[in-house]
Amino acid sequence: MKILVNATPLLGPLTGIGQYIRGLFTAMDKMPDTDISMYYGLRCEKGVSPPLAATAQTVKHTYSVLRRYIPRLHALRKIADKALFAYHAPKPSRAVLYHEPTYLPLPYNGPQVVTVSDLSCFDHPETHPKERVELMQREMPGAMEKADHIIVISESTGLALQRWFNVDKSRITNTYLAADPRFHPQQADILAPVLAGVGLTGGAYVLCVGTLEPRKNLTTLFLAYAGLPAALRQRYPLVVAGKIGWGTKVLMKSAEDLIRRGELRLLGYVADGLIPSLYAGAAAFCYPSRYEGFGLPALEAMASGVPVITSNRTSLPEVVGDAGLMVDPDDVDSLREQLQRLLEDRVFAEALGQRGLARSRLFSWDRCAQETFAVYEKVMQQRGVTS
Repeated sequence: MKILVNATPLLGPLTGIGQYIRGLFTAMDKMPDTDISMYYGLRCEKGVSPPLAATAQTVKHTYSVLRRYIPRLHALRKIADKALFAYHAPKPSRAVLYHEPTYLPLPYNGPQVVTVSDLSCFDHPETHPKERVELMQREMPGAMEKADHIIVISESTGLALQRWFNVDKSRITNTYLAADPRFHPQQADILAPVLAGVGLTGGAYVLCVGTLEPRKNLTTLFLAYAGLPAALRQRYPLVVAGKIGWGTKVLMKSAEDLIRRGELRLLGYVADGLIPSLYAGAAAFCYPSRYEGFGLPALEAMASGVPVITSNRTSLPEVVGDAGLMVDPDDVDSLREQLQRLLEDRVFAEALGQRGLARSRLFSWDRCAQETFAVYEKVMQQRGVTS
């Protein structure tokens, strides 16, 4: 089967969607009967491999120049995206299935599958920039209507999709994500030199990973952590890895005292190769997000054998199950109590980490690829195309 994928999220620092594309199509590329083309904005490449460095660099340079001189860049970029896709991607054909992993497909007159990761722009518009919300509200209804089939990454997202767009359940398929095999427990002697490079010691910090933006609920985490006994804060500093998003003014204000005392470290964007060690070396992982389409960081921490505390909202209970601690994202006291429990009772923390490790093995990129390919086959059959 010929498959065309919009892989442009792989050109920049990997977000959740970028990890989805990499994990899914790396697994699918190993399957028989798949002929995958990855669209990278300025070129289309056969097979699944990281985009050429020159391709990524050219796109970044072009975008930075345009941003400097052209107002309303996002609107113009949409026009440019459509033109580039029409020029570089294979011509629309009923024999080529187009998979759009980023909600809004580019113009394509052929079979198409769209992945919707979450509906946070609709459920919680206050947690997104106004421009993004307006774009989604304007274009999502038409995209959902035109798609042959819609893939979601949790049952929670599927229910939200039905609620907002009245999409028939028969047009929705849930395919859970998975942690990359790079995420696994690591021995202390292997971790030590890697973590030393960023000034950390294995087993002696609390970790949170994610873009710094309102829905990640880091302000609550900072308040909960600040309420821990001083001795615990000194022994287990809080480390946050993630690029700066939007709406961080209040967040940064809440972090000032912790940073000044050396109890909070904001690492910013962390290179992809360092992330597995950063997870594996944590004493505990805290992820009190208010809203997640899946919650991949929680699963990656579990796969690393690290005990997890997360919120009891949206998809996170589906991912964590009974293998982690869940709290109301607005309950500062509960989050503080559970974190203190993990840091003071290391026997309990170790047992919880092992439960999480076992649960993480229920999720597989191979399974995700097989379920996604089954969607493709269904769409092509409905279109009357036989392989």
